[in-house]
Amino acid sequence: MSRMTELLKGAVELNLRYTSTLLHLSKDYLKDANVVLTRDPPAPGPTTPDAPVAQRPPLLVVGRSGEVANAAFAINNPGEREMQVHLVVQGEVDERHVRVEPSRFSLKAGEGVIVRILATIDEKLPAEQDLPGAVVAPGLSNQSVPFIVRRLADAPTDPATPPSPDLKGKAGAPAAARARPTKA
Repeated sequence: MSRMTELLKGAVELNLRYTSTLLHLSKDYLKDANVVLTRDPPAPGPTTPDAPVAQRPPLLVVGRSGEVANAAFAINNPGEREMQVHLVVQGEVDERHVRVEPSRFSLKAGEGVIVRILATIDEKLPAEQDLPGAVVAPGLSNQSVPFIVRRLADAPTDPATPPSPDLKGKAGAPAAARARPTKA
């Protein structure tokens, strides 16, 4: 009987050690899982060439001749170090027509800045035609901020007066020109 008792005691002791070790491992696993699940999500890894890249819609920079049209976007520094940024405009419109403000700046960790795209609209730009471009920061990332510059057709000189024939038969003449008194 004593042999049987010893075997039973050994089995119970082994079972208790096994259960205790399993509980400690489970507790450690749950602690580690909690740390992983509650921290900030990791940055997305590099995309494969086959994966479709979500493209951001372009900003519209639209105005009439003589105006300065604008659009804006934000740049943030989610990193832990300060970064120097130099923005460059690329596309079908040259730097005489499109510029960014600010074009050079530094961002401390966690900071952000609003960047404006300013387009000088003049007669040299074709009317009612989309001119695509992009703002890039060479060396920082392969992302860009696309934009489209468009010159709207010139508005009538007096938008309150609809075009109508005057006494001389000229359509769209200003009201002051149509209402001239005639000498008898």
